[in-house]
Amino acid sequence: MENCRKNILGRRGFLKNAAIGAAAVPAFGCSKGGSGASAPAGEMTMRENPKTGEKVSLLGFGCMRWPSLDGRSAREGVGEIDQNAVNELVDRAIAGGVNYFDTSPAYCRGKSERATGIALSRHPREKYFIATKLSNFAPASWTREASIGIYRNSLKELRTDYIDYMLLHGVGMGGGMEEFRARYIDNGILEFLLAERKAGRIRNLGFSYHGDIRVFDYLLSKHDVYKWDFVQIQLNYLDWKHAKQINDRNTDAEYLYGELDKRGIPAVIMEPLLGGRLSNIPHTLVPEFKRREPEMSVASWAFRFAGSFPRVLTVLSGMVKMEHLEDNLRTYSPLKELTREEFAFLEEAAERMMEFNTIPCNDCKYCMPCPYSLDIPAILLHYNKCLNERMVPESRLEPGYARARRAYLVGYDRSVPKLRQASLCTGCEQCVPHCPQRIDIPKELRRIDKYVQNLKRQAALMGDVKKKFAEGGYSCVVGNGEVYTFSRPGIEDLLDLYQNRRPLLKGALVADRAVGKAAASVLAMAGVAELYAEIITRPALEMLDALRIEVSYGKVVPHIKNRAGDGMCPMEEACRDAKTPAECLKILLSKTAAK
Repeated sequence: MENCRKNILGRRGFLKNAAIGAAAVPAFGCSKGGSGASAPAGEMTMRENPKTGEKVSLLGFGCMRWPSLDGRSAREGVGEIDQNAVNELVDRAIAGGVNYFDTSPAYCRGKSERATGIALSRHPREKYFIATKLSNFAPASWTREASIGIYRNSLKELRTDYIDYMLLHGVGMGGGMEEFRARYIDNGILEFLLAERKAGRIRNLGFSYHGDIRVFDYLLSKHDVYKWDFVQIQLNYLDWKHAKQINDRNTDAEYLYGELDKRGIPAVIMEPLLGGRLSNIPHTLVPEFKRREPEMSVASWAFRFAGSFPRVLTVLSGMVKMEHLEDNLRTYSPLKELTREEFAFLEEAAERMMEFNTIPCNDCKYCMPCPYSLDIPAILLHYNKCLNERMVPESRLEPGYARARRAYLVGYDRSVPKLRQASLCTGCEQCVPHCPQRIDIPKELRRIDKYVQNLKRQAALMGDVKKKFAEGGYSCVVGNGEVYTFSRPGIEDLLDLYQNRRPLLKGALVADRAVGKAAASVLAMAGVAELYAEIITRPALEMLDALRIEVSYGKVVPHIKNRAGDGMCPMEEACRDAKTPAECLKILLSKTAAK
């Protein structure tokens, strides 16, 4: 096992000891009976439970997000679970070699276990393993009687007389050690579960960890007493070394896995995609993934990462759509373990992702429902999506500001109904203790709402500029804090502003009667953020578009005419052959200086 750990190199260690592009050397390949090489082509990679000797599929089915009849995930929709769709997914998964199904009384608004039980009971019991949890989150369920009631109801809903893998659910969440003791120790529930394991009604006992590292460390320190059969942790290539950097209250997966590994405790992996974030990585990184493996999905890299650790028993994925299931089956049938070079590549990708200040929401929806009906995950995820796509401009001075502003606001209204947006947050903080990622949700919602309101103010300012321009009598209107009007013909006012009041144009919103290549060059060199033109030439439009300056217009023409209307504007004529805005501006300034 020590040799295995030596193979798990960080990027710097790898670059120091091996050349990128050298012959592929397995980075993790010490998995006993579980490496991709041991599984025939097209067959699911299996891992051995060291306690029972049973073969567990490396791909586990997470039943948190079963499809619903309203077309959404049952975690977020209001419709009933689509049992036929669930049956089809389960049937295909079992046919593909999946035999581990993870559910909870808390999933799908309390309906996941029943749907899972119906689907699985159509298959022989020996074909699958059931994992569920004692999800006694509400204080009213912390009594011994209430918690035992939850456990017995799980057996009923799942249509079974024993549980293969039972977990204490979400230890470390909320109130940390104090809450853990109230949920499982003071009421005698942990002792009850240990007795159920001894009686055979629980075959394997473990816990899922979120949050307070003191609880994780305490439970592992008691391993000799409780003899944990497995532990469920969050592990992916971003959290491997950066979980604490993302949120100081989190713990890097490298530490969590290492503590399990040195005790010989199998790890069940949750959030291999970090709530979908690792299937929707920053678009600038996608070509690098595709260049390496053109036929593989971006998501498959995350699953290969999680599956390449030898102590991993199974990797959970909540697969609502059949195409997601098929993609994961391809990834694990069999697993192609990461090489050292690929591990280094993912670590480098993770470091680059950390440049994007995304909110660590994984869409688990434990924060829901909000008492004021906010769609908290949708608000946070829209922000993250736009951030990954470079659509979260902080200043009008940034290239592409107006386009990004429009994309953010339009997408926000489409993703989150107006009556469920961040502006309605009261700061009640009821969501905070339920977040496994320990996000300060009210703080983030206030920050996002402040950002959105600023974008709306800028959009409104452009509306004021266009409204003033429409009143007539102006050749040019500029909005920058206030609205300024100008009336001289041609580009006289623009050139005067550039030479004498350039800060007024920097980041400004401009409406102009006629914009050709000459005017476009002045606007571009001055750094305007957005332009409306009644008339614009094709060369001007192409120039501004290349510089990511947002342009709206009434009509596109070949060129701007002179004042007599019988030829090309002399300024346009002078700039005809100029290749860049700087070259064009130099010509314009020399002509005005010569007058």
